[in-house]
Amino acid sequence: MELRFKKLCKAYSKKQALIDFDITLTSGVHALLGPNGAGKSTLMNILAGLLRQSSGDILLDGKSVFTMGAAFREMLGYMPQELGFYPSFTAQQTLEYYAVLRDVSGSKKRISELLDLVNLQGDKDRKIKGYSGGMKRRLGIALALLNDPQILILDEATAGLDPKERMRFRNVISQIGFGRIVIFATHIVSDIESISDDCLMLKDGMLIDSGSSESLCAKLSGCVWDIPMTEREAEEYILSHNCANITKRDSGIFVHTVCAQKPSENAQPAAVTLEDVYMSHFGSDCDE
Repeated sequence: MELRFKKLCKAYSKKQALIDFDITLTSGVHALLGPNGAGKSTLMNILAGLLRQSSGDILLDGKSVFTMGAAFREMLGYMPQELGFYPSFTAQQTLEYYAVLRDVSGSKKRISELLDLVNLQGDKDRKIKGYSGGMKRRLGIALALLNDPQILILDEATAGLDPKERMRFRNVISQIGFGRIVIFATHIVSDIESISDDCLMLKDGMLIDSGSSESLCAKLSGCVWDIPMTEREAEEYILSHNCANITKRDSGIFVHTVCAQKPSENAQPAAVTLEDVYMSHFGSDCDE
């Protein structure tokens, strides 16, 4: 299966929300990274059929998804950032309700499988108004998977979750990434670093870089540093450098920074993380 975004553009009056977005995706988990306003939601809303593109096309195995209509929508699963559930429904009732709306065959078995997958089997008869944020997110992924979609869209799926729930959610995404295209939009880099097959960096509506976490990190080799400083020096440094953060260790205080040249005599080379890559693209003042 191949999903091709072909010179996709979207304009709102004078604002270009998406500019010549062009890439081909195959099965796996694809992280869509970028700050708020980068165009992530615009891209996903066009793919989901909620927005009309200004120009360009999206092709699934050579066919335009805009002319496939219902045949494409049947292959699609979508989990929006804001989840809307009937609070008086249980998880079981919610999935049964949407199974009828989507005409899902063998829904009883499918619902049981999904409740197991997202670890809600023991809470399936609790009303959703009593669910935690993480439980609602897990129900959201079960709902998005109800029709066994070949293409799954997740918009800021881990927003607001505590660390334990985020880890559980990542494990679910890792499990379902085989044999389908998963597009996971986020600005929380740690959520996708270990589970994505590749990362798409979106800035001001443009695709500025893409590749696996390893290949993107390799591009920054020799450009990430740890600088030992006093607490006051560190505080002053990060005020004038967006691509830097303070780390405290037993051996003292260090500033972790992205810089093409060695920033000071006592700077030490540091291992590159995907967060460093993110900051190199989206920090406003990373040193050239």
